[in-house]
Amino acid sequence: MYKMTVKNIRKMLMGPKVTDRISFGRFRFDLHDDNAVLFYLDDVKIDWFHSVACVKNEKIDTRTAKRVRIDQKTENEICQIEIEYRQDDLSMIQYFTIEKDKPYFTVRLSVSDDKQMTVTNRLIPLDFIYPQDDCHPLFLSLDEKMLKVPYDNDMWVHYDTVPLSPGRTSYDVTAIYDERSRNGLLIGALDFDIWKNGIVCSAYDARSFMAVSGIADEGTHDLLPHASVSGKKVFSSRFICGFYSDIRDGLEEYGRLCHTSEGIFHWDHGVPFGWNSYSALTLTTRISHVRKAADFLYEELPSFRSEDGVTYINFDAVFFITKKEIRDLVKKLHSRGQKVGWYMNPLSHLSVQDEIPLRGNKKMHRKDIVLKDPDGNDYPPIDNKYPIDITIPEAEEDFRLALREFVKMDMDYLKIDFLSHGAVEGVRYDKTVKTGRQALMYFYRIVMEELDPEKIHKEIFLSSSIAPLFPCGYAHSRRASCDAFGHHEDTRYVLNALSCAWWTNQTLYQFSDPDHTVLNHSLVDGREMTSDTEARSRYNASVISGTVMLLSDNYGPGKKEIVDSARKRALQFADQAELNELARSNVAFRPLTLNSYNNVFYTKRHVALFNYEDKDNTYEIDPIKIGFPKEGVLLDLNRKVHIEYSDRIRITLDPYDSAILKLL
Repeated sequence: MYKMTVKNIRKMLMGPKVTDRISFGRFRFDLHDDNAVLFYLDDVKIDWFHSVACVKNEKIDTRTAKRVRIDQKTENEICQIEIEYRQDDLSMIQYFTIEKDKPYFTVRLSVSDDKQMTVTNRLIPLDFIYPQDDCHPLFLSLDEKMLKVPYDNDMWVHYDTVPLSPGRTSYDVTAIYDERSRNGLLIGALDFDIWKNGIVCSAYDARSFMAVSGIADEGTHDLLPHASVSGKKVFSSRFICGFYSDIRDGLEEYGRLCHTSEGIFHWDHGVPFGWNSYSALTLTTRISHVRKAADFLYEELPSFRSEDGVTYINFDAVFFITKKEIRDLVKKLHSRGQKVGWYMNPLSHLSVQDEIPLRGNKKMHRKDIVLKDPDGNDYPPIDNKYPIDITIPEAEEDFRLALREFVKMDMDYLKIDFLSHGAVEGVRYDKTVKTGRQALMYFYRIVMEELDPEKIHKEIFLSSSIAPLFPCGYAHSRRASCDAFGHHEDTRYVLNALSCAWWTNQTLYQFSDPDHTVLNHSLVDGREMTSDTEARSRYNASVISGTVMLLSDNYGPGKKEIVDSARKRALQFADQAELNELARSNVAFRPLTLNSYNNVFYTKRHVALFNYEDKDNTYEIDPIKIGFPKEGVLLDLNRKVHIEYSDRIRITLDPYDSAILKLL
């Protein structure tokens, strides 16, 4: 707590004084006598911050600790700064890195205890205090928005662009911005191997927020606090802090900074096209359905192909097909150039799977490898599924053997589901694995080892389904949303992810997955067949998302009405050469504005519009704002008609309809 001494009261009345100043590149840091920092970009005041660390029952805050050291070193146009603070036996160091000409800096925090091992589960490198009249006007405005990024994509969670509110949390990254000017502050973690990170609005100081390493709450599906990390010196994750005239540029730059050469092996065979069994048939899937779907794609959808001319036929959560049927089908499809995919959920299981024996140890069952809490009890189910402790040797062996069986079956595509379960905080068998993110990294390393192309002599496309957004790069694709089917609200939901996370495509993940594309009817969602306009919009949403193009309708056998309609819809919407060429470009369209439900998206030569309402709507777009010439001619790729425009692009859409326009 801030000590209300005469000296501190005087400071409050007179205001803090600058005691030190650090300048490099575009940044200037003014260090004040209360140890708060006011930072500038291009001589424009941005905001105030300080740092906090929690060590066992103690808290060290730069505002009350003693600043004892400032070191600055510059090499190769990069400036490294260390500022050390002392409080009794505790030492806390802020580490800043500034690159010349960049609009951002990075900061990391360390804490150490002179007398004993340092133990902490919460470090706050950036704590932005109540906005003062000498900071950027953005932080004084009641119109400022916060991009709320969900931790994962489970339980139909959405991205949100919302006002700051006490306790509101964005996981790992956020943008604090003005919706009209697009000016904004970008704050995001850069390390994900130990800590769960978040940017949290203060519950005690209005319009204040902090970047935290050590988040564990309902949003991360945690029932326990974030596990403690110990060592002689404990470090937080690094965070980027940058100010941008267009916050979309900041998010795109953040994505590039998070991109890593570590993780899954680069995929050189383009956007996957194919069919997935889940939405179409779920547990009713039989081998006859899979054969019919494979034949239909192969024989009747000539333009619906990857750049290598391949379609994938993917089994998803099937239980009534024999291994012999699968082997025979794999052999047949491979003989004509098609590929086959499979599904796994190794980090969770339903209670009905309790008695399934483990591979490699028939005396142990799934129920024996459930994660434990500190009292030795099984961790409660999350979304009806129990989390698995992958560090138990028998659990690890079971998963490794499952991957080897998958490789032996000569499969080409692997969808791995419910990975968030493996990242909750708990007590694991391997005591060196303290935190949930360390456990998830443990899992990812197994995948990397078992599916190494040099080891298995082939390349596997790896798709993460329900999974945390971070750590990134350990799958070729990640589903951008939770399950999405074929109705207008499904399209809006998929485009919510594109509106707020387009920047993850070709950065965090090579392909952003809009989930299976349902054009006709889903057995899973329990609703009627889609309309033509809903089908067109659902297909268009997948085309512009990044992307993975997997259809999921029943092409036979089944009810004649459903099968005939499914085939007709696929021929109508999925066999359009120019749209599929656009999908193969692997480009996620940029939103016109950063908000939860944007309905205009664009690239250098395309603009896509979506009507989310149950009425006709006419849209007007300033072509200059999307980088188009003031006047020109557009081709509607859906309807094959030309549209001339001058000053404004105008288009009217039917209820729930959409259009993708190409600049000629």
